[in-house]
Amino acid sequence: MTTRGFRSVLGIIAAAVFAATPVQAAPFAYVTSSFTDAVSVIDTATNTVVASIPVGGSPFGVAVHPSGSQVYVGNWSSDTVSVISTATKSVVATIPVPGAPFGVAAHPGGARVYTANQLGDSVSVIDTASRTVLATIRVGSRPMGVAVNPAGTRLYVTNQGSSSVSVIDTATNAILRTITVGSMPVGVVVTPDGSRVYVTNAASRTVSVIDAASNAVTATVTVGVSPLGIAMHPGGSRVYVANNGAGTISVIDTASNAVVAAPFAGFGLFGIGVTPTGSHVYAASEDQNLVAVLATATNSVVGTVPVAAGPAAFGLFVAATQTCDRSALEAALAASQAELAACQSDLATASAAAAQCQTRLTECAAKRTQLETQVSQLQAANAALTTQNLTLRTENDRLRSQAASFTDLARSLVRALFGERPNAAVAAAARDTTRPVVEAVMAAGSGDARVQQVRRAFNAGETALGASDWGRAVLEFREAYTQAERIRGERALSSRSPR
Repeated sequence: MTTRGFRSVLGIIAAAVFAATPVQAAPFAYVTSSFTDAVSVIDTATNTVVASIPVGGSPFGVAVHPSGSQVYVGNWSSDTVSVISTATKSVVATIPVPGAPFGVAAHPGGARVYTANQLGDSVSVIDTASRTVLATIRVGSRPMGVAVNPAGTRLYVTNQGSSSVSVIDTATNAILRTITVGSMPVGVVVTPDGSRVYVTNAASRTVSVIDAASNAVTATVTVGVSPLGIAMHPGGSRVYVANNGAGTISVIDTASNAVVAAPFAGFGLFGIGVTPTGSHVYAASEDQNLVAVLATATNSVVGTVPVAAGPAAFGLFVAATQTCDRSALEAALAASQAELAACQSDLATASAAAAQCQTRLTECAAKRTQLETQVSQLQAANAALTTQNLTLRTENDRLRSQAASFTDLARSLVRALFGERPNAAVAAAARDTTRPVVEAVMAAGSGDARVQQVRRAFNAGETALGASDWGRAVLEFREAYTQAERIRGERALSSRSPR
């Protein structure tokens, strides 16, 4: 090998050091599918599913670790949390978490993950290093959504059965305040500055706005039927709400707390998330087995991605990744290795010119030292880039969302309001809850065959109530309520003028 050859190699390596800059890659969306016990991985650059990862039973909640290296999935029916490696797109650990884990959130620092255990009335605190449950915090009835503020000091948990939000100190795991909100709260998200918390109230068709300093509700925003998932724009200017019953996405201006748009995205909307750049919103439609893509600049749906059956995607399921372009470095290293091999061959065969070879060998050693120094500098640069990556990822919004099909919503409503064992009081309560919804549908037009079906179901419920058949009465009133709400959502959609 000649001195010129070494200089050439060193020039390539030096160029590679300065060319190895971080490149922002398109984020991936990790969509849980509760019907198929899997996670669909969507490449948002092409809006195609690039992998399907089997997890535990009935996965709903999902959260991406701030580093982007792992994804945590709450498996509701198997009482576990699956840990997915984003590099291999496979499950690398399964953590037992009792009480039907639903919502999942990661601490900005990355050391903790929190799960809202719906049937355990608790929150589990998971250590991400040991992958064990460190603590269990008792909260309200049927906790669903969970979110951590950007500073990592407060944890907010929606209690669906208690119509409240628990505020937890993350340093002590103590409950600081319980805030009353609307009926059946589900999704929760915090503004980028941590000053406000937005909560969807499924039964009230509203979003509660909580002032984080005073822990008091300062505004209530009316949205669509059965709002579930909720997501925050990275800039904090907009909040996006998935209205499960109406199939619309309510766009809330955080400056005025007013709904400025409500485009239709598909019935049965559940989870919703925003890309790190804020350019697009992804909303999972459980009824239609797809993810709708909405452009935030126009508030219009610009595409859909078919996914596995029953997509939920409740939580922070869209996350950015950063990579370092190593192609130039790898090519330079390959070239240097080839040159070094040639040098060794020359030394083995150049016995006649031993002195000259020794000189060349000395030059090679010196150049190799320079090369190692260059490589060490590159490694240090890569370490700095990794630190930048972690910092950037910890600044991403904690997006939360949830959804359920009309059948699941009706079942949840009956259980939450009336209990598991119908009796005279439960049946009467079911009738009183259903009556105004049925009357509203009838008043708006009774010629539709489906409206008549609603009326017949309600009449059958009253007949069963008169015959003391409480279980039958509750079932008939539930059927009437579910169908009436669906008709109301469709009528609201059809009456909206085109945009």
